[in-house]
Amino acid sequence: MGVSQVTVLIDDAGWGDPVGGVILGIYRVETEEYLSQEIEVTHFQSPNFYQRTYLERGLEIILRGFRCLSVHKDEPIHVCRGVVLDRVREGLAEQGYEVIPTKIEGRLQELVEANLVESLARLGLPNIPTVSGKERFFRQLEWIQENLLQRERFAKTGWKNWPTKLRHWKPRWRQRHRGPTLPPVIIKLGGSVITDKTQPSTARLDVIEMLVREISDVQSRPIILVHGGGSFGHFLAEKHELRHGGHSKTKKLGVTQTFYEMARLGQIILSAFQKANRPAVSIHSSSIIVALKGRIAHMDLEALKFYLNGNFIPILSGDVTADSVSGFTIVSGDQIVMYLARMLKAPLVIFASDVDGLYTADPKRDSAATRIPLITPANMEQVLEKVAMGAADGAADVTEGMRGKITEIFDGLPESGEAVVCDLRQSGTLARLLAGKDVPCTRLRQSSIIR
Repeated sequence: MGVSQVTVLIDDAGWGDPVGGVILGIYRVETEEYLSQEIEVTHFQSPNFYQRTYLERGLEIILRGFRCLSVHKDEPIHVCRGVVLDRVREGLAEQGYEVIPTKIEGRLQELVEANLVESLARLGLPNIPTVSGKERFFRQLEWIQENLLQRERFAKTGWKNWPTKLRHWKPRWRQRHRGPTLPPVIIKLGGSVITDKTQPSTARLDVIEMLVREISDVQSRPIILVHGGGSFGHFLAEKHELRHGGHSKTKKLGVTQTFYEMARLGQIILSAFQKANRPAVSIHSSSIIVALKGRIAHMDLEALKFYLNGNFIPILSGDVTADSVSGFTIVSGDQIVMYLARMLKAPLVIFASDVDGLYTADPKRDSAATRIPLITPANMEQVLEKVAMGAADGAADVTEGMRGKITEIFDGLPESGEAVVCDLRQSGTLARLLAGKDVPCTRLRQSSIIR
């Protein structure tokens, strides 16, 4: 019997993960009903793990779920072949259910993996890949090693090799893929800078070529370039409401159109690098990112690191990406920038805007607007109060919009890093900024102290 014929599926996630418990999920295909619960991590610690208490706990969870879903004994039950479900298969068969050991794939697998990532995030483990594998495994070990005394209680310490090997693990395997010697500077080109946002799919070619020349002249350290969609992406994303995902053919065609238009903008930027005689490569965000409820859950950085090592400038953009809950979503360029900053420990993130910083009001409309020179977590609320006072109409929307942008930056900014909002369209601004010289801008730091 194929999986498409089954009514009820049972799968697990987390058995091979060193942190957290194991998620068990029940899914009824016809109605898309889904229930999940976690076998607590204590069942994978001594002495419970040796006594295999997780087996009875798993059966207890599944039977409770069956009662909630009113699963009948004439419904075939396809159960994953995993060890953690051994007692589930045995116990359900004892109670008269038709149990079929199965390799579970598709929607249920996505749901339990997403639940596991959410569970790990609640423990304080951010940005874990939704797909199990080596990267996810070692990312968890690294997280534990950062604060072993406090975090070991979240680990599956009952594993045989935990006390002898994993507890003392060091990230030697990553040395082959460490990337460039110097951490990269990340530059974000705002969509309003490189496109005319009043006209669909209209690039500002002169601005793009000027900015690319400035960036291409930088040889002192690696650079990653991220750009916004501007008029190439925003019109279609809003028209089809792509941020919320969906399953209709109309929405999926909207995804295709958006991919196409964003690829066009990417080709324009890549062409400018070719003209400037600077090696660059486009890395499609949709090919390396999986999101979870609109937030990046996993980004495969291996190819990006190799290109950085080869003296290429990797080019990414905000775009439509896969989402393990809604099917697809929009991941903004700002979110990508700050994810990269956190993962690659970027010392400097530059947001190239059409104004030279963040202001108390719109400087294009209000001559009394003043530039905010420095923002830290300590003065953020004071800054937002000034912004609200300067935004007579729609003050709440303006304030919350800026709060979201600032919070995004602080969430990803390394402790010793700095983010700068400035206008790079003046020749020499980027070079002066990288040389540590003053330029008209707003600086964002985790602390007002310069390290």
